[in-house]
Amino acid sequence: MNARLLPWTAIALLVLALSVHSALTTTVVAVPAGPETAGSGTEIRLGPVDVRELHDDGSWNRLDADGAVYAYENKTVSAEGVTVFLGEGSPFAGTTVHTPRAAWDLDGKTIALPVGCRVARKGGWTGELSAATLDLAGSVLRVPGPARIEGPGVTVQGKSLAWEWAEGKITMESTTSRLSPVKRPGRKG
Repeated sequence: MNARLLPWTAIALLVLALSVHSALTTTVVAVPAGPETAGSGTEIRLGPVDVRELHDDGSWNRLDADGAVYAYENKTVSAEGVTVFLGEGSPFAGTTVHTPRAAWDLDGKTIALPVGCRVARKGGWTGELSAATLDLAGSVLRVPGPARIEGPGVTVQGKSLAWEWAEGKITMESTTSRLSPVKRPGRKG
């Protein structure tokens, strides 16, 4: 069994135990509504979740959500009210993604952000992005459509964004930019 599935298996067993207990004691257990999934098969519906992908170097990626559905056969987590923390525990930590909906493919190591997202990076970089994909294995956020990013003194709009958070590199096509003066201490005017 894949070690990444162990926590999910434990949760599935807990849900099964609670279901059996509920059936035997005729106690009603409220299950929060989670996001809809497109697939069929076994699903585990969860309330607030905290999913972590641990790496050998001690770093990890984390997905927090208000509600989620784990599709067992597809090995995906579909979630609503999502915040993703990238590269925590490593030198390139500090990138956070907020989105209303996301789908994490645990085998493919990607997180689909179908309705776009807001991204923030320490150092003052932010972005308003259309539908995007987080490639966790490659440490890159890809946005094939329109994107807008802002940093200290600069705003850039374009399409086909690739934000490589581990390398601190951002590339984009068809860009337009605006430079703003940056206020520095001790400077007047």
